[in-house]
Amino acid sequence: MPGAPFQERFEAIDRDANGSGGGEDAINVWDLLQVFLRRKWMILAITLLGVSIATIMTLRVTPMYRATATVEVQRQETQIIEGASVDPAVVADGQYMETQYALLRSRSLAERVAEVLNLPSDQRYADQSLPRNERLQQAASKVVNGVRVNPEGRSRVINVQFVSPYPGEAARIANALVENFIQTNLERKYNTTAYARQFVEDRLETTKEALEQSERRLVEYASSQNILELDSESGGSLDATSIVSLNSELAAAESQRIAAEQRFREAQNNPTTRAMLESEDLRRLRTRRSELNAEYQEKLGTFKPGYPEMEQLQARMESLDAEIEVERAAIVDALEAEYRAAQAREASLSERVNELRGELQDLRDRRIDYTIIQREVDTNRTQYEALLQRMKEISIASGVGSSQVSVIDQAQVPAYPFEPNLRRTLLIAFVLSLAGGMGLAFALNYIDDTIKTPDDVKNKLGLAAVGVVPKVKNNKDIVSSELSDPKSAISEAFFSARTALQFTTSSGAPRSLLMTSTRPSEGKTSSTVALAMAFAKIGQRVLIIDADMRKPSFVADSGVSIGLSGMLTREAELENNIVASRHEGLWLLPAGVIPPNPAELLSNPRLKSIIEEAEQMFDLVLVDSPPVLSFTDAPLLGSICEGTVVIIQSGAIRTPQVVRTIGRLMESRTNVLGVILTKFDAKKVGYNSDYYYYHYGKGAYAYDQKQLSAKESQQRKIHLFSAPENPTDYRDAG
Repeated sequence: MPGAPFQERFEAIDRDANGSGGGEDAINVWDLLQVFLRRKWMILAITLLGVSIATIMTLRVTPMYRATATVEVQRQETQIIEGASVDPAVVADGQYMETQYALLRSRSLAERVAEVLNLPSDQRYADQSLPRNERLQQAASKVVNGVRVNPEGRSRVINVQFVSPYPGEAARIANALVENFIQTNLERKYNTTAYARQFVEDRLETTKEALEQSERRLVEYASSQNILELDSESGGSLDATSIVSLNSELAAAESQRIAAEQRFREAQNNPTTRAMLESEDLRRLRTRRSELNAEYQEKLGTFKPGYPEMEQLQARMESLDAEIEVERAAIVDALEAEYRAAQAREASLSERVNELRGELQDLRDRRIDYTIIQREVDTNRTQYEALLQRMKEISIASGVGSSQVSVIDQAQVPAYPFEPNLRRTLLIAFVLSLAGGMGLAFALNYIDDTIKTPDDVKNKLGLAAVGVVPKVKNNKDIVSSELSDPKSAISEAFFSARTALQFTTSSGAPRSLLMTSTRPSEGKTSSTVALAMAFAKIGQRVLIIDADMRKPSFVADSGVSIGLSGMLTREAELENNIVASRHEGLWLLPAGVIPPNPAELLSNPRLKSIIEEAEQMFDLVLVDSPPVLSFTDAPLLGSICEGTVVIIQSGAIRTPQVVRTIGRLMESRTNVLGVILTKFDAKKVGYNSDYYYYHYGKGAYAYDQKQLSAKESQQRKIHLFSAPENPTDYRDAG
């Protein structure tokens, strides 16, 4: 019986097969390659079909020509005259460049180009039966649809392209686009300048009238208020000028008075003042006095003071002293007079300044309104001068054409169409078709979950592939044609299966072995016969029990055996009911008479004793049972036999079906030894993934596979244990 590890592994596989598992499939490059190789013809057909369709569609496409004109957008507008631009300088940043792209693709530019090139009169661009306006709209639409604007990397160079089925027209319209684009830029600038000029002229006229009125009011007010402006720039009045001048004179008179007073006071108190020292008369008298005094002192050493000559000198010195005093008094009087005059002048000037201050204060009170009017005049004059200067600049700018856009390369007439590109289209179609074919192959392989290879048996079922039987070409009978040749691929496959079964237990192959499948026509009966013959070839005694009492496949001579159904219903010896075959070492227990309820008959406890008795008489007992699904026969037989082999047709049975088959067998504690994979085609494995359901027909015991004639049904039976009319006509009914 299967062990716990195998049971746990199968339950995990069962969960994965029903979508409840959480395992992840590792990507195997070799498996993917095998998927593509198995469906290489489908991939090749899809690729050829895709390339063919692409070729036909490409050849049916009208050739299109593309002409390219290149323009440059300068970073800033060229200033021919400084300050001549009406608008502020525009820097060609990202937003500005995007604006230029949109303008190049605009409908207004397309209409202008259509009008300039007279495209509405060309039947290639407009229906000539329509009115002029509608034809212009049609032509403009074709121009808009043909324009392609592409920046050159991150530079300020723009490629303006036009696509047309006519090469000459492509170049002509591309050049017209860039030329009219530059002209429209200049026209927009000129229109802006004209509008600005008109606006400035209106404002200048208004400002001029306001200036004249304000100046007139200023003059009238100054005349009425007796305000006299000496300096129009400084705005000074006569009184203000006079008081400024008198203040200067008053300060000078005050300084003179102070100096004169200082000299006077000093002369009164000090006989050696500067004024006295600078007097010529006083200097002369003092010199004479010094000379007489020197002479007196000189003679005093000779004469006495009372000497007459000495007295004369003394008298002369006294006379000079008196003259000196008189001269000093005259100088003091002169300084006093000078002081008094300076004092009087200062007082006079101070009085006049005070008078002017009063007058100036009164003038200031009267100048408040004058200042207001003067300020209005200055404002109007400043505005007038600014507008006049701007008017001059606009007048200059109106005659100067400047633009940030310039043409680098004119569009040339293209020599070859750029569309359709047959080579590129075929390459893309080849790649896409190939990818589509490979994707479809992978999708079909993912959807197709049938058991196709021995690896699928191991990975999807967790069972060992006991044998792999190749597919027989031309639907040959493997019993009559293939198994008779020990060197054939079929014989080698069953020899290999025989060897694998001999190592399934410690004592060799199991004594009793159930052969079953999921559904009919998987090669179950043929595999049973082939495996029995393989064991018989090595000298073992093999008994085949035909337990398929719904659709028996083995034919025996009538009357030689009551069959399995007879032994289950009555007491009979096994050795009296087995049938020998024409192959040495091979015997058969036929199914016998088909009972009305085979499952109930197989539930008879005598079945186990029959198989045990067969195990005692033969080296190997092979039990051929009905398919597992929809019938309970196989699980009943599997619970009695020592081992069970499941026959699976390669690429015909889905994994969930096989999993349910094995699950039903394990529910009856059947020892599943492995799988024999039949009809295996190494080149087209998994090609046929279709399957169909079957059911037990009402009132019949044959599988509802398809309706067969009596002759065809007889030919599909195994005649190895009977003498048929045509001994060579043996066909596989499995």
